[in-house]
This record gives sequence, structure tokens and C-alpha cells, in this order.
Amino acid sequence: MTTTDPQAVFEASGRLGAMEVLGTQVSAVVSMLRAMYAAHPEPARVRHGFDRLIGQLLVSPYMGHDPDRAVVLLDTAAALTRPLAEAHPHG
Repeated sequence: MTTTDPQAVFEASGRLGAMEVLGTQVSAVVSMLRAMYAAHPEPARVRHGFDRLIGQLLVSPYMGHDPDRAVVLLDTAAALTRPLAEAHPHG
């Protein structure tokens, strides 16, 4: 991958808008996390820690007992740990 021109990124971000930029950035982060998880020598250990952290998030004040946030969080967690060969519409 090549590095990008900061001015080009600034201009493209302006055309896309904040939510599209955030969505694109999240897609890149998800891709990196999935690749790292797939390449890790102890994926079960990573998964155990990840599941524990997701559980903590689900009961945290951040979630505010909001069922919609919980659904999105759980779907994202599932997408992050899905085998790379499986396609997912969100990442």
C-alpha cells in the first residue's frame, strides 16, 4: 500500500462527509483486526479475552442498557471473529 497525500485525503473527506469517512475508517480497522486475529498463534486465547471485554461493554454505563447498541455491538463482535473466508455485508 502506498501512503496517501494529506491534501487528497482532506478533499475526499469533505466530499464524503463525516459519517462516510468514519464508516470507511472503521472498515479499515475491522480489516486489520480480522487479519491480526486470523494470524494470531493463539486465536482461542484472543477470543476469550475479546468475549470478556465485549461482556464488560454490554453491562457498562456506555451502553446505557440500550438494546439497539447491544445488537450493533454483538453483530460487530461476530463480524470481527468470523473466519476470513466468510463474507459479511458489514466488513
